[in-house]
Amino acid sequence: MKKKVESLVDRVIEADILVIGGGLAGGTAANVALDQGLTVVLVDKGRVSRSGQSTFAAGIWALPMPGDELNVWVEETIRFGEYINDQAWVKLLWERAYDVAIMVKEWGEDFGYKVFELDENGSVLARKGRGHHKTSHATMEAIPMMETLRKRAIKKGVNLLERIMVNALITSNGVGIGALGFNYRTGETYLFKAKATIIASAGCAFRGPFTGERNITGDMQAAAFRAGIILRNMEIWHSNTGARDHDIHGLSLFVGTGGKWFNNRNEEFMPKYDPVLGNRANTQIKSLALAREVHEGRGPVFFDLTSVKPSDQALLRKILPQTFIKWDRAGIKPFEERIPWISAFVGTAECGGGIDINTECETNIKGFYGAGDVTCEPPHGGFAFSGINIAFASVSGSVAATQAAKYVKKANEINWEDKAVLRQIDVLKTKMMNPLIFSEGYLADQVIYNVLKAIVPYRVSYIKNETTLRNALKEIKRIKEEECLQIKAPDLHELVKANEARNMVEIAEIMLDAALFRKESRSFHFREDYPITDNQRWLKWVMVEKDGNDLKLYPKEIDWIYPKIRPPLDLMRARSLREV
Repeated sequence: MKKKVESLVDRVIEADILVIGGGLAGGTAANVALDQGLTVVLVDKGRVSRSGQSTFAAGIWALPMPGDELNVWVEETIRFGEYINDQAWVKLLWERAYDVAIMVKEWGEDFGYKVFELDENGSVLARKGRGHHKTSHATMEAIPMMETLRKRAIKKGVNLLERIMVNALITSNGVGIGALGFNYRTGETYLFKAKATIIASAGCAFRGPFTGERNITGDMQAAAFRAGIILRNMEIWHSNTGARDHDIHGLSLFVGTGGKWFNNRNEEFMPKYDPVLGNRANTQIKSLALAREVHEGRGPVFFDLTSVKPSDQALLRKILPQTFIKWDRAGIKPFEERIPWISAFVGTAECGGGIDINTECETNIKGFYGAGDVTCEPPHGGFAFSGINIAFASVSGSVAATQAAKYVKKANEINWEDKAVLRQIDVLKTKMMNPLIFSEGYLADQVIYNVLKAIVPYRVSYIKNETTLRNALKEIKRIKEEECLQIKAPDLHELVKANEARNMVEIAEIMLDAALFRKESRSFHFREDYPITDNQRWLKWVMVEKDGNDLKLYPKEIDWIYPKIRPPLDLMRARSLREV
């Protein structure tokens, strides 16, 4: 006789460990978990190794080399992360980063792939990119890296399920027991039963401006929040800079090989914001600097690569083929002419806010683990330097798999016929699929456009204040209460977009509430009504959790394990202001 739970969905998939998201974090987690002798399901919204951020990771993997002083890496990370890093994670990351990177490198060699570029001595090629002063990054090739993870997972026996959108997490008596999704080609609904679930999808890029971000819509950050998982630092909205007219990636490599910014006065202005690193300044300084140059009448801004050496030009073309294919087709000669450049809003992807985890990748709900970009990326803080997100994705994937495997061995059996569980699955499935039944209402593209119109303008996303934030929040609440309740999906493709739109609205509301809560300026978060970095009152994390139909926000003290690494002053000038 068919069980009641099986009658609610089209497909039931069981595993010891479910991994949601097939990027570097999820791919590493799936492979490490399988090596523990467990059954593993890896589910992805796209095709693993050909979608998402990791495939277009732009060659930058922050990596201490043998012989490096780890205390130097720790101090630079904390100081450049503007002191809101999770210091225990900083320590853990730099202790394990090299071993995990070499593990991935050796996995690649088993399939004939070269994941890392090597120097003339056969060592991993080290460079300095955005934010690197005494630290450095390895130069890797993202597509071979992702092909390695995909092929190894399949070869070793991971159950790889692609083109399935997971949009809800399932709990029972406060314990995570699985997830719910649908195949957007067949329309089948999927229930994933798992003793442990590793959430390893991306943050929310709001269909971002860079290669690989079109399907990065915060689905699992929103699902986690709805399930009761606590989020951290959602006011730290990530941004980057990019070509005004073309979707590109590779900025850290560009500045590491000699790229420079100029304003309409032909002034190389970045040294005015960061006298030490200049054009290699951290991402938050650069994105805010470009916005401020325009805001203060010195725009437009141009990026200049004309001083890049021929040997580095060849390296850039090799590591960043997608960028140069576009420029070549558009007739742009980046090594001969300046390129119009802008600040480019991203959201919670690449760094910034996300799921709160400890150093064992545990969330506040047992059985649910977080890894990679979907988390608050705890070692980054505000944004320390380029390549930390890649290093963290690989290390957190490995840690999450190891800890989840320990949990699985002692996890209790779940009663899937429990009435509360059955009711939960039915309610979540109905909400996920109900846009298909509406013939009237709003299409997802219209909802998404209105969301972007509310939060992307620079007076909300860059140079913000209470009035601009409250006006944006009012509009997001209107979209949530009016448009999201009437969103329609004429087909399965539109059903994906409808759920993405609702997730983006939910994340946007959390981001705006958190930005109103932090009354200072730090990292990407610049408030002109609170322009000072206030270490006395705000050297804390901002936590967000679900409280009925409302949000609960509160500050949390940072666990300070490196007492000698402290801000020099209680009140400091925000780093995104020009010095002269």
